[in-house]
Amino acid sequence: MEKGPQSGKYKMKVGRLIFWDFGGQYVYLTTHQTFMTFRALFLVVFDGSKDLHEQVPDVMCFPGQHMAPTPAVFLQYWVNSILTYCKVVYAGIPKILFVATHKDKVPMENIETRREELYRGIEELFKDHEGKHHLVLRPLIFVNAKDQADPEIEVLKKTITELTFDHPCWGERMPNACVPLELEIAELVAEGKQIMSLAEVKELNAISEVSVLSPEQLTDFLHFHHSLGKIVYFDTPQLRDNVMINPLLMVEVMRSFITDVAFWPKENKTRKTFKKMSENGMIQKVDLYQIWEQEEFRQILPFKEYIFDMLIHLDIVSEQRRYDTKTGSRLPIENFFVPCMLTQRNNTDYLTQECTPERTVSLAFVFKGTIIPPALPNRLICACLSMWTLKEYQGRKLMFSGFVGLSFDKEHDIVVCVEGNKILLYLVHKRSKGLIIPDIATSVRDCLFVTLERISEFYQSTIHCKANNKLPFHTEYSCSKLNCFTPEENMVVDTEECLCEHGENIKHNWRVWNQKLEQMQCDPSCPGLSEYSLDQIPSNPELLRLSGKCEEDLIHELALRLGMDEIDWRDIGKNYTGNTQMVKFLTLIHLKENYSICFGDLDRSLQEMKITTHTLCMVRRRKQVKSRIPDDILDCIPTDEIFRQASTTDWKNDKIRDNADRIIHDIQISQILDHMMTHLVISVDDRRCIEQHAGQDDQNKALLDIVIKRKEPVYSVFVDGLLNYGYEDIANDLKCDTQETSPSTTLVSAENEGFSVWNVPLYKVRLQKNYLKVITDIQHENIVDHLISREVVSVDDGKKIESGKTPQEKNRNLMDILLRKSEQGFNEFLKALRKDSIYADLAEQIEKTEVTSTDMATFHKCLK
Repeated sequence: MEKGPQSGKYKMKVGRLIFWDFGGQYVYLTTHQTFMTFRALFLVVFDGSKDLHEQVPDVMCFPGQHMAPTPAVFLQYWVNSILTYCKVVYAGIPKILFVATHKDKVPMENIETRREELYRGIEELFKDHEGKHHLVLRPLIFVNAKDQADPEIEVLKKTITELTFDHPCWGERMPNACVPLELEIAELVAEGKQIMSLAEVKELNAISEVSVLSPEQLTDFLHFHHSLGKIVYFDTPQLRDNVMINPLLMVEVMRSFITDVAFWPKENKTRKTFKKMSENGMIQKVDLYQIWEQEEFRQILPFKEYIFDMLIHLDIVSEQRRYDTKTGSRLPIENFFVPCMLTQRNNTDYLTQECTPERTVSLAFVFKGTIIPPALPNRLICACLSMWTLKEYQGRKLMFSGFVGLSFDKEHDIVVCVEGNKILLYLVHKRSKGLIIPDIATSVRDCLFVTLERISEFYQSTIHCKANNKLPFHTEYSCSKLNCFTPEENMVVDTEECLCEHGENIKHNWRVWNQKLEQMQCDPSCPGLSEYSLDQIPSNPELLRLSGKCEEDLIHELALRLGMDEIDWRDIGKNYTGNTQMVKFLTLIHLKENYSICFGDLDRSLQEMKITTHTLCMVRRRKQVKSRIPDDILDCIPTDEIFRQASTTDWKNDKIRDNADRIIHDIQISQILDHMMTHLVISVDDRRCIEQHAGQDDQNKALLDIVIKRKEPVYSVFVDGLLNYGYEDIANDLKCDTQETSPSTTLVSAENEGFSVWNVPLYKVRLQKNYLKVITDIQHENIVDHLISREVVSVDDGKKIESGKTPQEKNRNLMDILLRKSEQGFNEFLKALRKDSIYADLAEQIEKTEVTSTDMATFHKCLK
C-alpha cells in the first residue's frame, strides 16, 4: 500500500492488491510464501458451496500432515502461512478477509442460511487461534465469480477500500525522490521486461530527468521495494548483480517444475524428469533447463543461471554434495534436491526399527498453529541436506514428504520429520543412546534451532529491520518413551528434577541436548558414564584427552593397577626422555593394546585411587575449539577453494620462511607492486606504507608481512609477479603444486568469502585494474595540466607527480593521487585521455572494464 504525490504528472495510488492464483494445485503452496511480503490485506478465497469439513477429493495434504484435506485445513494453512511469513509491525495488521465463492451452486433461498453456516464454521475454527484479531469475518462476502454484476463484488471492493484506508500507514507522507525510478521500472514491466542487471538499474537512475538517487538511496530503494514485493533483489555475491523487476516471473519459475501430476507435460522425456522428482526429490540442472525450453516458460531461459542461483539461495533446491572417498576432494554436482516436490510419505520401517527408545533421544520444535506452512520445513530439510549426508536405509534414500534421515558420523544419525504442528528431531546412536556424545546432540540442536530461527526471520524481515517479535515456535523435550514432550519453559535450570506425564525425570534427556560446550567439569547431578559407555574401549583421541588431564604420577599408578609391568613403564620413559605428555599417552595406548582396557576398568581403578570418575565424563566429550573468525564468516558454507587453501596455508608459510632471506635481499619490488596493484590485492595505502621505508630490504620485509598476513589471493598474485619479472627460481620454490600461474584463477575464493555488504566505488576498481596499463603507456604532462585546470589536482600535486625520477614513477605518483579522488576526478582523467587520440582507446577500455563481485571482494579486502 502506498500513497504518491497528488500533483504534477504523477497519480495517487489508492492501494495495491496482489492475487496469487494457483489453480487449486496444492503443491504450489509449498514454495511461493517467500514472496508473500505485503503486510496490509490478504484475501483468503474458498469454495462456499462445500462444507468446511468435507474432504476435497484427489488432493493430498501437506508434508508431514496426515489429516484429511478439507477446506477447513486449507483455511488454517493460509492463515498460519500469512501470520508466519508476514512481520506484524502494527497490531492486527495484516488483515485477513475471507471471501466465499461458488454462490451460484447454492439455491437462491438458501444463500443467507449458507452464509451464516460458513461464518459460524470459520468463527469456531479460529476461536482459540492466537491470530484471530487479524481475521475479518464480517461481512462474510459470498460471491458468484461468474457474474460480473453480482452486487457482492461491489461489497468486496468497498470492504477492501475501507480496510486500506484504516491501515495505520495510510496518509503518511512518502518521499518523492523514488517515484520517477519506480515509474520507469513499472513501464518496463508493462513492456514485458522481467529482469534488469544492476548496472541497467543504475543507468536508468542516472539518466532520470527528475530525480537521481545517490548510491545509498538506490540501495535503500532496492531493499525497500523488495520488502514490498514489487521487485525481487537479494544482496548476496551470487545474486546482487541482477534485479527481478517483475516478481510474477518467480511464480512462473515455481509453476514450471513445482506442480501437480495433472499438470505434468505430456512429452515423455520431460515427464520422466517430473516422475523421478516426485519419487526421490531430485533433479539435474540440465533437466530443469529442458523444462524451461517449453514454449510457456521460455522467458526464463535467458536468465537461467541467475534463476537457478536464486532457487538455491531460497532453499527451494539444494545441492547434493559428493566427495571422493580416497582424496576427500569434492566431486562435480550432478543432482539437486527439491524436497517440496516429494509426494511419497515415509513407508520404511526406519522409525520403528532404528529410532527406538534404547538408542534415541528426541525433541520437538512446536509451532503455534495446528499446521506448519510446508515451505518452512522444506527449507529446513534443504538446509539439513547441505550440512549432512543423506542416509540410505535398506537400499533407499531416506528422503520423503516431510521426512529426512541423515548421517552425522559413523555412530550418530539424525532424523527430521514433520508431524502436525511439530518438527521432530531424533538423534540415533548405532548401539545405545548412552553413547550419544552430548556435545554432538547440543551442536545439532543449536544448528537446527538457529536454522529455523533464521528461516522465520527471513520471511518476517523488512528493510534494515531484523525481526524482533516472538518466534513462531518453541522447544519441547521427550522422555525416554519418545511419545510425550515437555516444554522447555518448564525446565528450571537450577532444579534437579522435572517430571513428565509418565513420572520420568525429563532433565536427563534435557542435559544431553543442552551440554554447556565451554564447561570444564560435570554438573553436581551428573550420574557419570552410562553402563553401556563403561563397556566401551576408549578411542585414541579419548586416551589423549585423559593423558592431558592427569599428572604423570597418577598415570603411573593407574597403569600399575591395570596390570602394566614397571619395566614397560620405564622403557617408555627412556625412549621419550623429557617428553612427559608422550609418555602418559603411550602408557594408555599400551594398556589398551595389551590389556584391552575399557572405560569400566578405568572407572574402577580411579575409584580405588580416590580420584573422581567424572574425569572420564569430560574425556568422552569433544574438545571445543575457539576461533577468532567472526560468526558471520563461520556461518558460511566453506567452498572447495577454502578447503584447498586451508590445507596449504601452513605449507606456504613454511615456504616463505625458508625463502625469506632471498626475498628480502635479492629482489626489486617496484614492478611486482605494479602487478599486485593491477590485480587489486594491495591498495594505494599499502604501497605508500611499503615505500615509506628508506631501504629496499625494509620495503621487501613490509611487503612480505602483507603477503603472510593476508594469505590468498595475495600469495598467488605475489608469486605470479615474481615469475613475470625475472625471479623464476624464487617463484618456483614458493609455488604450491596445485597453484595455477594465471592470476585469474587465484581470485576465485574472494567471491565466496562471507563478507558483509560493502560499498565499493566501481570507478576505483576500474582504474586500479588498469594500473599497469596507465603507468606504462601514457605521457603524463598534458593529462596533469588538464586535471589542474579542472581543479582535480592542485599545483602542489603536480609538483609531487613531477618529483618522480622516471616516467613510470611520475605515472605512479599520478595514480596514487587519482585513486584517492572522487568519481569526478576519474571522469576528468578519462576526458584528458580522450583529448589525445592516442589514448582514446585506453579511455574506452578503462570506462568499460568489467567489475565482478570477485573484483569487489578482493578490492574490499585490501582496504581493510
